[in-house]
Amino acid sequence: MHVSLGREAAIKVFHPHVWDDPAFRVRFRRECEALMALEHPNVIPVLDAGESDDTGWIVMHLARGGTLADRLAYGPLHDDEALAILRQVASALDAAHAEGRLHRDVKPENVLLEPDGHVWLADFGVARAVGNTTTVPGQMIGTAAYMAPEVIAGGRARPSADLYAFACMAFECVTGRRPFPDGEVGTVLFAHLERTPPRARSLRPDLPRRAERALQAGLSKDPRERPRTATALVDSLEAALPRPDATMPYTGVPSTPRGASRRDGSRRGAGLLALAAASVLVVGGAVGGYALMSSAASEAAQAPARPPLPTIPTADGEVAGSEAPRGAVPGATPADRVAATSLDDASAFAVSPGTGRTAAGVAAATVAALEDRGLDVVEVGLEGDGTVAVARAPGDFLQLGDTWAIAQVPGARAGAPDRVLVFRGTNGAPARYADALSATRPATLLAPRGG
Repeated sequence: MHVSLGREAAIKVFHPHVWDDPAFRVRFRRECEALMALEHPNVIPVLDAGESDDTGWIVMHLARGGTLADRLAYGPLHDDEALAILRQVASALDAAHAEGRLHRDVKPENVLLEPDGHVWLADFGVARAVGNTTTVPGQMIGTAAYMAPEVIAGGRARPSADLYAFACMAFECVTGRRPFPDGEVGTVLFAHLERTPPRARSLRPDLPRRAERALQAGLSKDPRERPRTATALVDSLEAALPRPDATMPYTGVPSTPRGASRRDGSRRGAGLLALAAASVLVVGGAVGGYALMSSAASEAAQAPARPPLPTIPTADGEVAGSEAPRGAVPGATPADRVAATSLDDASAFAVSPGTGRTAAGVAAATVAALEDRGLDVVEVGLEGDGTVAVARAPGDFLQLGDTWAIAQVPGARAGAPDRVLVFRGTNGAPARYADALSATRPATLLAPRGG
């Protein structure tokens, strides 16, 4: 609860190692001023910002319907649902461009959804003013899965780069798959730079050819061949897609997958190539930086009382998280309680096993589920006693892409059952968090396969 505003709000707090950079502090103040001045019905409102206790913070509107990434985890969207979401994002993006702003990280994780169908474009945290020259030469800002080829090649980011990322997101909404699926960061970047995107009709044969051509135009390697605005791309899609009798606007993240099974969760944040990410604390609960509505809330009235959510152990102590969406931790079942929170560059989950299950069993199931996704799992020794299982893409020895760290940890208090701790992030962050935790609590982390 924000005391002066008298309302619940999302609060983004920057990690000290980010705040220690004087250049970052200058950008922070400039960006806060610009974002608070960027008023649009579909740009997440920045309500307040400031500095205290040697760090900076931003207060934003608290969205309650999850993210577009959560919705896409259940497969492609219905055409009307996709158009309703994309049109609102396009309106926000075009408005930002009209004021000389680039977003630079357009992706489903930064599209927030309200239960009533309203959509927000969020996290201009890596945005810069068009023409700004403070970015370090050669540095790429954005997410590999949505990065424009000209940016990868070292060129200057322009609004057309945001439009390319928007087209990638539109392709995913319509087909249920990214143009270039997850893999090693270098492989994904090379694909954006050199490979021809797949035909949308090869993934969805019922898609009209005009809609396929609209997506191809947005994904053109040549920025001059892309639509001039995001709205123009949505207009082309809407004109091409068949219009059913009844529309299906966004009504929330479904509790069970619709159509295809839940896809590989490693899609989140693959290859974030940005300035050091901010740590996020969300009042009222968070996953990946923003509050989510859980399907468990609607079932609570009919279901028997469940045990409380487990706390999440970190190097700084036990943290209270929010209930994670189903499927957030592979290997967990609806009978387990899964708590989630966001760290500076990773998500952390704690799983309290349900009746008839053990922490060792949940950890082993999580490892097996990640192996089924094609990830390699290795045991890594930690600074303190114990080991952690690290899951990563084959060949990603430097852990530059999306990685997982899984461990069994004791209960928060004497006699409490063991929990499973799962970190998920990029650039090797999960293993670093596990290592930091083991250094403060020697002999508390156990190998998941160790009984």
